[in-house]
Amino acid sequence: MRYIKKTLAPKFLEEFKQNFRLKTGQEPTYKTLGGIKYHKYKDKLKDHLLYEQRNLCCYCMKSIDHENCHIEHFKPQSKFPDLTLDYGNMMLSCNGITNHYENCGHKKADWYEEEVTISPLDSDCEKNFNYTIDGRILPNNPDAKETIEVLELDSYLLQRARQTAIEYSGFFEEDIDETKEELIRFYKTPSRGKLPPFCTAMIYCLEHFL
Repeated sequence: MRYIKKTLAPKFLEEFKQNFRLKTGQEPTYKTLGGIKYHKYKDKLKDHLLYEQRNLCCYCMKSIDHENCHIEHFKPQSKFPDLTLDYGNMMLSCNGITNHYENCGHKKADWYEEEVTISPLDSDCEKNFNYTIDGRILPNNPDAKETIEVLELDSYLLQRARQTAIEYSGFFEEDIDETKEELIRFYKTPSRGKLPPFCTAMIYCLEHFL
């Protein structure tokens, strides 16, 4: 998991909500946004969130694009209907490591516990998790353990994906001590608005196992 620093709600989203109220006298909902008439706003919203998240899933940090992700309501729509169009409650989640529903947002579904759920929007969220060079994610506390289990962040496929990323990073090269700081900068610095997949896990391994 990586900390996502939310920006202010984009102007086009606020204008959409205001215009809908003026035209209909009603409050728009997320379902409204997904309708044929207003779908262009949903597409713009996904593009805006992609840039904000540097093209990484809000939970597992898999690389995502416009087609293989969905808008995730951290506080579920079923339990918090007033927050369905609250920009601060929306992120992008992958559709599973193989674009099926075995992890992250679709796996989480409507689960939410105020005192337990660890959010990518918490500035210290990264401190709750450790990683290993064979691709595991480990909890630092009971809340992190439950979050990992609910989101399936330590699934076999995610372990393999993280392990592969570590292997291809140059982590096991003979000159890694000389290139360590350069690699850390690489995983911390967006290129063309994007960060490498699993960047927080990569940085952790570089900092703790070398």
